[in-house]
Amino acid sequence: MDTSKISFGEMIAGVGGLLLFLFMFLKWYGVEADGTELVAANAWESFSFIDLLLFLAALVAVAVTAARAAGRLPALPIPPGQLVAIAGALAVVLVLFRLIFTPGGGEEVAGVEFEVTRKLGVFLGLLASAAIAFGGYTAMNERASGEAPPE
Repeated sequence: MDTSKISFGEMIAGVGGLLLFLFMFLKWYGVEADGTELVAANAWESFSFIDLLLFLAALVAVAVTAARAAGRLPALPIPPGQLVAIAGALAVVLVLFRLIFTPGGGEEVAGVEFEVTRKLGVFLGLLASAAIAFGGYTAMNERASGEAPPE
């Protein structure tokens, strides 16, 4: 692996992808009743499909960066930076959606109101997703303007 082949944007996207994957194991949501936390869940436990899309976005960012470093980036129908930027933007939209609209919540059972709270993981996931999108966008512009390292 030759890291000198990786542009700044690709490095940001790759690190963002790795961090998103790791942050998905942190607690994203908690369920409280009367101010007492009953349970907390990570992204894998909280979602049924969004977690797979976030994993795919992280995988795309890391795979493009690793393939570029190895000098084995295959020919793609769109520029790799653009692919990573799209994957990152999708991840940002999904995390923002789930940040605004938490899974479940605000329900009352037997006179006890259950509230879904946001935990640190969802905010770190949003930052990592933004890093993927920013890195992909930056890599796309670096390659277009010729500022990126030679291939």
